[in-house]
Amino acid sequence: MHSGGTEGRESWRDSWEAAREGTVAVVDCRQEIPCNPCEEACPTGAIRVGPDICAVPRFDPRACNGCGRCVALCPGMAVFLLDRREDDGFARVTLPYEMGRRPVEGEEVQVVDGEGKALTGGKILKVRAVGGKAPTLLVTVKVPEEAALKVRGLRYRLIERDAFREADEVPSFSGYPICRCEDVSMERVKDILQAGLRSLTALRRASRVGLGYCPGMFCQSSLREELARAAGRGEKEVGAFKVRPPVRPVKLGLLGGENA
Repeated sequence: MHSGGTEGRESWRDSWEAAREGTVAVVDCRQEIPCNPCEEACPTGAIRVGPDICAVPRFDPRACNGCGRCVALCPGMAVFLLDRREDDGFARVTLPYEMGRRPVEGEEVQVVDGEGKALTGGKILKVRAVGGKAPTLLVTVKVPEEAALKVRGLRYRLIERDAFREADEVPSFSGYPICRCEDVSMERVKDILQAGLRSLTALRRASRVGLGYCPGMFCQSSLREELARAAGRGEKEVGAFKVRPPVRPVKLGLLGGENA
């Protein structure tokens, strides 16, 4: 549960019990790195790092007043608040939130664990800002008690994967630019192919595909595949663009001896 050994696990158990009486912090710091903002932020001395700045913080839930300053100032987002006073099977978890969309009280959200995996649904009860000119938002979410110690973040929707479909079931779309440099669409290429072209170089002369900044590096494979299908030939039979050097774009300043 906690990389801080027996002492870390005991502080979690103590925080769980203390949350029956009021809001208390839970410290889930797993990294032995030079970091101690939580110690400096705590007004009651409940969090101690000590002279070894790389040590995992030691936490005394009995000294915590639930102010949330450690939650807002921890750069690793490794501290959250827990409140179980309602005794209704739900816990109130307060998390730091640094995403662009500001949460709104009363919204339904999904809560996730430390790996971003969905745990359960939750409801936002409170949103407050802690800090000066660039404050951190602290969001209090109501979640089932059994998920409370696992919650590390929230999001507004789950990413759902569409059911797989066969290629012939997907509607075709040909209006996209196959050659971005010359702004030639796949629809335009297919129209030209109806004239009976049988080589990639002929297609380039007729449509200007592959004559732009990238000399066909990004569109050639797709064009070769489309031409082979239209001509009923193998991809090797339709040929390839002859790319004149430089093969990759080079600024003229470099060729002129300028330092860039």
